[in-house]
Amino acid sequence: DGEARVASVLFTDIEGFSTISEKLGPDRLAKMLNDYFGAMSEVINEFGGTISQYQGDAMLITFNTVKPDPDHAANAVRTAIGIQQACRSRDFAGDIPLKTRCGINTGEMLVGAVGSEDQMLFTVHGDEVNVAARLEQLNKQYGTYIMAGENTVKICADDFPFEHVGEITVRGRSSPTEVYVLKV
Repeated sequence: DGEARVASVLFTDIEGFSTISEKLGPDRLAKMLNDYFGAMSEVINEFGGTISQYQGDAMLITFNTVKPDPDHAANAVRTAIGIQQACRSRDFAGDIPLKTRCGINTGEMLVGAVGSEDQMLFTVHGDEVNVAARLEQLNKQYGTYIMAGENTVKICADDFPFEHVGEITVRGRSSPTEVYVLKV
């Protein structure tokens, strides 16, 4: 059963993954992904995040879900910055450079086990989660790598260099979202 909780989520996705995977055989692709996920896990663990889901090359990372974290919004931002730094500082599987797009949002969401009687998965659901996913995708349109929603920015604007992008109606929502990009 789930519970409503204010938390932060970070969606990530490797830029150009389909093109990259098209050029690699299955063994090399697995090596690259395992190398990448290992490096990203170190960053995520450093700032108290939990990887709630892997979907292909994408990750859903949560803060203040599995373990209490009063600084969850800032830790989500710190994780996104750390992911960017890790990607800039190394190649994966020996010689494959990767870039990662991140979408961050904070708000009330359903946190807990969801699924069938035979298989349950600990995850998060709700509008704030959907917004984070859309922000990650919106990076492609703006040529950016870290976008955040208004709730996240309100909590930690004094700590990070956010720039207002505008009021955007993201896919799947009828009301607009205040969108910010993090300049790092």
